[in-house]
Amino acid sequence: MRRALHTGPWLRLARTQWAPLAALAVLALVSALLAVAVPAATAAGYDRDAATTVGTDADLQVVGRAKGTGASSAIPNVGALTANAFTWQQLLPGSLRNVTGPPEASVALDSPQSIAGEFPEPRELTLGWDPDTDRRIDIVAGRPPVNEVPLNQGRTTPEIQVMVAERYADAMGYKVGARLTLSDEDIPEPLHVRITGFYAPTNPRDAYWASRVSLLRSTERIIDREGTKAAVGTALTDTGGYTMIAADARRGFTFTWRFPVRTGAVDTGRARTIAAELDSYRAAVQGHAGLFACTVETPLEARLDAFLGRLRTAQSVLGMALAGLLAVAAGVLLLAAGLLGERLRPLLGTMRARGASLRQLAWYAGGLTALGVLPAAAAGYAAGLLLDAGPPQTRSLYAVAALVAVVLALSGAMVLRERGAGLGSAGARRDDFTAARPSLRRLVLDLLLVVVAVAGVVVLRQRGGASGGDPLVAAVPVLLGAALGMLVLRAYPYLLRAAGPLLRRGRGALWFVGLARASRQSVIGALPLVILLLAAAVAGFSATVDAALRHGQVRASFSVVGGDVRIGSTGLDPSAVAKARAVRGVTAVVPARVVQQVTGPGEPAPITVVGIDLDAYRKAFPGVPGLPDAPNGQLVSPGAAGILASGSKPVTLSSHYIDPFRFKPDATIDRFPSMDTGSAFVVVPYTTFGSSNYPTELFVRGDHVDVAALRKVLDAAAPKGAPRDVQLRADVLHGMTAVPMVDLVHRTFRNAALIGGAYGLLAVLLVLVVGARARGRTVAHLRVLGLNRRQSRALALVEIAPVLLCAVAAGWVLGLLLPEITGPVVDLRPYTSGFTATGHTPGAAALLGLLAALLLAAAAALAVDRAFDRPNLGDVLRTGD
Repeated sequence: MRRALHTGPWLRLARTQWAPLAALAVLALVSALLAVAVPAATAAGYDRDAATTVGTDADLQVVGRAKGTGASSAIPNVGALTANAFTWQQLLPGSLRNVTGPPEASVALDSPQSIAGEFPEPRELTLGWDPDTDRRIDIVAGRPPVNEVPLNQGRTTPEIQVMVAERYADAMGYKVGARLTLSDEDIPEPLHVRITGFYAPTNPRDAYWASRVSLLRSTERIIDREGTKAAVGTALTDTGGYTMIAADARRGFTFTWRFPVRTGAVDTGRARTIAAELDSYRAAVQGHAGLFACTVETPLEARLDAFLGRLRTAQSVLGMALAGLLAVAAGVLLLAAGLLGERLRPLLGTMRARGASLRQLAWYAGGLTALGVLPAAAAGYAAGLLLDAGPPQTRSLYAVAALVAVVLALSGAMVLRERGAGLGSAGARRDDFTAARPSLRRLVLDLLLVVVAVAGVVVLRQRGGASGGDPLVAAVPVLLGAALGMLVLRAYPYLLRAAGPLLRRGRGALWFVGLARASRQSVIGALPLVILLLAAAVAGFSATVDAALRHGQVRASFSVVGGDVRIGSTGLDPSAVAKARAVRGVTAVVPARVVQQVTGPGEPAPITVVGIDLDAYRKAFPGVPGLPDAPNGQLVSPGAAGILASGSKPVTLSSHYIDPFRFKPDATIDRFPSMDTGSAFVVVPYTTFGSSNYPTELFVRGDHVDVAALRKVLDAAAPKGAPRDVQLRADVLHGMTAVPMVDLVHRTFRNAALIGGAYGLLAVLLVLVVGARARGRTVAHLRVLGLNRRQSRALALVEIAPVLLCAVAAGWVLGLLLPEITGPVVDLRPYTSGFTATGHTPGAAALLGLLAALLLAAAAALAVDRAFDRPNLGDVLRTGD
C-alpha cells in the first residue's frame, strides 16, 4: 500500500512531465558545464599572459660592486662566491624560490677595456670570471687559462691568460697565443692578456646562454655622441686571473648572482605574491651584513606591474560579462522550472483538494525538480572538469550550487501557492501582465532593488580601477539589469494598453488580437523579458568595450608613432623629405626637428623642443589624437609648463644648437609622438629654426609603404655612424594586440555574447513550445472566424514582438551605457600603452549580429507555429486539444 501511495504518483508525474523534465535537465547540464569551463578557460588565459609577460629571459640578480683587494678579500675564491650565492638563495621568499632556478655566479670588470690596435671599428673586451661556464663549454683549440698568482705582485699586473669563444675569435681574426693590450681611460697602466684557448658551447640552445650573448659572439655598443659603434667581446679567466687583476686597487668588479626564472613557472597567483614580496627581498639584501653593499636588479617588477594592471582590467570587464551570463543561465533555468511548475499546478491543486499536505506536495514537486536538476548538474560539472579548459576554479562549484539552489527554491515557492487547499488555486483567477496588480510589499521590494543597484554603482565608482576581482563588480551589472527589467515589466502593461485603442482603428484584427494575447501571458511568462534584457545587456556591453579596446589601440599606435611610419636620426639632409615622398606607397611626409637641452630664462632644467608644422601634420594624420588647436603653432606639456613657470607670458628659449626664439604657448598638450609620457617638451612651428633648418624625424603616411626603400633614404640622409630609428605603426599595434590577455578579452566577449544570445533564444523557444498547445486551440477558434494560415503565422510574430523588442532594446541600451555608468572600473589604459580609450559605439558587425538574433527569434516563432499547426479544426474544436 505504501508503494501505491508514494511510488505511483512519482512515476505518473515523471511520465506525464517527461518533456519539461528533460528540458530542465539539459539546461542544468549545459549551464553547469559552462559554469566550470568558462572560468577555467579564463583563468588559463590569465596564466598564459603571466607566463608570456615574464618571458623566457627574466631573472633576478643580486649585484654588488667592489674594488681591488676589497673585492678579493670578500670573494677570494669559488667557494666564497658559491657561499654567498647560497646566502642570497636562502633569503629568497617562498614565492621567488619556487619559480627560480639555481643561482649562477659571475664576476666581471666594471667596464669593457679598449683593445689597442688599428681596426675598421673600435674593439672592446670585457674580462670575466664565470665558474659556471666550465661545465657548459668544450675547448676546441688550445687550453683553458691557468694563472699562477705571484707571491709579491708589483704595481703592474702580470700578463693574464684568457680564453674566448671560437666564433668571436674567427670574427676578430685572433689565433691561439695572440696577445692583446687592454686600456682603461681611468687607469694609465694597461692590462696585457694572452689567449690560450678557444671554446664553443656544448649546447648552444641552453637557456644559460640567453643572458650571456657576449660570451659566444661579438656584440655592438655605441661609445660616443656621434654614434660610433664598437665591437664588444668577453674573455674568460680563472680564479688566479681574477686575483691578479684585483691586486690593483683601482680596478673595480661587478659581482652578479643571477637567479633565472623558470619558463612558465609564474602564473596568476604567483604573480601577485611575487610582486608583493620583491620589496621585502630587496630590503633583506640591502640590509645583509658581512659583504659589500648589494642591490637587487630584475625586470620582474616592471613586467609584473604591467601584467597585474591588465589583469585588474580584465577581471573587471570580464567579471561583468560573465556575471551577466550567469544571471541569464539562472533565469533560463528558473524559466524551465517555472514552466514545469505551471504544468504541475493543476495536479498539485487536485492533490491539495483531496487532502494532501503542503509537505507532501513539496516532496513530490521538489523531488521531481531535483530528479531533473541534481544528476544533470553533477554530470555537467564533471564534464566541465574533464574538458580540462584550465585550472578548476572554486567559484565554479559555488555557481553550480547557486543555480541548483534557486531552481529548488522556485519549486518550493510553487508549492506555497497551493495554500488555498482547493481547486480554485489551480488557475481560476487571471495571472497575466494587465490583470496582475502589484501589492504594497512588491512595490517596496522593487524600490529596494533600485536603491541597492544605485548604491552599488556609487560604491563601485568610488572604488575605481582598483576593484579588480571584487564581487561588487560582478553584482552591479546584474543588479542594474534586474532593476531595469523590473521597470520595463512595470511599464510593459501600460504600453500594451496604450497601443490597444490605436490598433482597434485598423481594418484587420491581427494586431489587436496579437497584442491582446501578448498581454495575457502569465507572470511566469514575464521571465523571458528579464532574460532577454540581461542577454542583450551582456551583448551590448561586450560589443561596446570590445570596440573601445580596438579603437583605443589604433589611436594609441598613432599617438606612439605619429604616423604609419616614423624615421629619424640625429640629423637628416633636407632633401630626405622629397626622397621619402617619392617612395612607393607614401602619400604624405611631414618633417620635424627635435632639439634637446633647451633652456629658458634663469637656466632652469632643460626641456625638449619639437619643431613641426601642426596644420600640415593634422591634415596628413587626422588619426593622431590629443592635438589641441594652436593658432600660432606653439604648445607646451605640463612638465615644461612647470619648469618655465611663465603662464601665458612669452619667454625666450635658447640652446647651443639653435638661435634664441620667443615662445608663448597657445594650449597645453599631454603627449606627442616620439616624446616620452610625462616628459618636458614644447611644440613650435617648423620654421622657428630659420632657413638653415634640417629635420631629425620624418612622419610618413601611406598604405603598403616600401619600408626597405625608406631605410635606404634614411641611411643616405643620416650622418655616418649616427643611430637610425625606423618605427612602424603596424608593429606597435601588433605589439599591443598580440598580448595573450587582449586575445582572451576579445574571445571571452565574443563567447559571452554568443552564449547569452543562445540562452535568450532558448528562453523564447521554451515559452513558445510550452504555450503552443493552448495557442493552437485559440488559433483554431480564430480560423473558424476567418483567420487564414498566413495571418496565423503573422499572429505568432505579433504575440512575441512586444516582449522581444522591449527587452532587447532596453538591454542593449543598458549594455551601451554600462561602461559610462561604471566609470573608472572599465579602465583600458593597461592595454593601450597608457592612452585613454573612450567609449565607442559598436560597429556594423555587432549591429548585424543583434539583427540576426532578432530574426532568428522570429524564425523560431514561425517554426514552432508551423510545427504545432493543427489542420483538422473540427477535431480541435470537439476535443479541445
